[in-house]
Amino acid sequence: MSNLERFIEPIAGFSSKPAPFAVEVFAWYLHEVKQKERFQTADIGPCFDEVHIARPMNISMILSRLCEKKPPRVIKDARGYRLHQTARQELSTKLPQRATSVVTTVLLNDLLTRVTDPAQKTFLTETLNCFKHHAYRAAVIMVWNLAFSDVLDRILTKHLAAFNTGVGTHNLKKPVTDRVDFEKLKESEIIKIGAATGVLGKETVKKLEEKLGKRNTAAHPSTVVVSVATAEEVIFDFVENIVLRPTL
Repeated sequence: MSNLERFIEPIAGFSSKPAPFAVEVFAWYLHEVKQKERFQTADIGPCFDEVHIARPMNISMILSRLCEKKPPRVIKDARGYRLHQTARQELSTKLPQRATSVVTTVLLNDLLTRVTDPAQKTFLTETLNCFKHHAYRAAVIMVWNLAFSDVLDRILTKHLAAFNTGVGTHNLKKPVTDRVDFEKLKESEIIKIGAATGVLGKETVKKLEEKLGKRNTAAHPSTVVVSVATAEEVIFDFVENIVLRPTL
C-alpha cells in the first residue's frame, strides 16, 4: 500500500466521491505532505492512478471550475495551482489524518526498508503499528527501544574501547565486552558514560536525556496523556537525529 493510499484509507467512500473533492484532497496532500508550494495539472493525474481510481476526463477543467468558485477553492498563477487558504484550512479540519502524522508514517515506512538488524526491525515495526493505531504511549516506548538499541549497537561495534575508558565511573565496574553487559547498567548511566568518554556528542546526549524522560512518563502508570503531537515529535527526532545520523 502506498503512502497516498494510506492517507485516503480513513476517508469513507473516497472512491465514490465527486472528482472535484478528490482533486482538492490530492492538492492538500501535495501541499501538506509532499511540501509542494504549487502543483501542476500533471501532478493530479498520477494521484488518481496511485489510489487505483479512474482519472476524470478533464482535470484541467475541474481545476478551472474550482478557481471560478465564489470564494475560489483553488488559485492559479504563473507558477501553477495552490489551494485557497479557506479550502486548505477546511480540509485540514475535516481530513482524518494530520499532515504531520502522514509524514511520520512515511518516515517510518521508508526507514523500514533500510533497517536490516532483526531486533531494530522488530522495534520499528511495532512503533509503526502503535502509531498507526493511535497507541501513542506505546509508540513513544517502542521508538525509544529502536533508537537506544541503535546507540548500543554503534557503541559496541565502533566505540567500545573509548566507552570502556569509563570503567570505574557511573557504575561501570568492568569493561563491556558484549551486548548483554549493557544490561547491568541503567540507560541513564550509559548516557552519562557515553558523554564523559566522548562517545556521545552533546546534541545526542541532550536528545537522549530529554527523550528518556518522555519514555519514562509514557512507561510508568500515570494520568498523563501522551498526545499524537508528542509521539510525532519523539519519533521524528529519534529517526532523523539518532537512527539516520551517521555519527553519535
